[in-house]
Amino acid sequence: MSKLAKKNLQNKNDDLKNVKSIIFDFDGTLHNTIKIYYPAFSSGVKFLREHGFAKDFELSEKNVARFLGEKPNFAYDLIARGADDSLKKEVMALVGKKMDENIKNGLGELYKGTIKVLEELSKNYDLYILSNCRESYLDTALDVYGIKKYFKKYFAAETYDFLPKEDIIKKERQKIKEEIIFVGDRHHDMEAARINNLKSIFCSYGFGSEEEGKDTNYKISYIGEILELL
Repeated sequence: MSKLAKKNLQNKNDDLKNVKSIIFDFDGTLHNTIKIYYPAFSSGVKFLREHGFAKDFELSEKNVARFLGEKPNFAYDLIARGADDSLKKEVMALVGKKMDENIKNGLGELYKGTIKVLEELSKNYDLYILSNCRESYLDTALDVYGIKKYFKKYFAAETYDFLPKEDIIKKERQKIKEEIIFVGDRHHDMEAARINNLKSIFCSYGFGSEEEGKDTNYKISYIGEILELL
């Protein structure tokens, strides 16, 4: 057991005994998305460069990974400043299509141990997903990885016109058994939990920086550590 998990366990006991529902982020929490996103995003950058944009963007996994977990337009607003909305929509559609193809073609992967974790947790908790993603992407991924059966419901931000996660939780919370804990790897996951007065678990192995998880209740360094907490 890691030092991080031992520290978590010291605080566990009464703090988590009333948890009934767990909301997971998807990318960077359950899904090692860079495997499918980097080649798809690279195609998008090539497309943008052909149209005179993103010429100064350094294409690397590190630079691309920081866009994971953000709303789809976030990256293109940043690297294609000045492009009109129609061009941004075109590149978003291109990258989205490539991501779906990459999942179907077996390029993606869940983090090691994810299926075991979901199988164990689903015996005692209601599990949910809340992701800043497209509906088709999340639906395709859950089907391909065979994990849809573990979740009571899953929420793609596209369904809510890409409202912030904290607002989606507010809309859906009355249908979710309390007490709820939120598991994620980015700043907006932790912020959504804080605003809704939920406990949170920060996945330090994901795509967020250490700073993004500084105010979380618990931190895990690999997905399996959640079983040591709950």
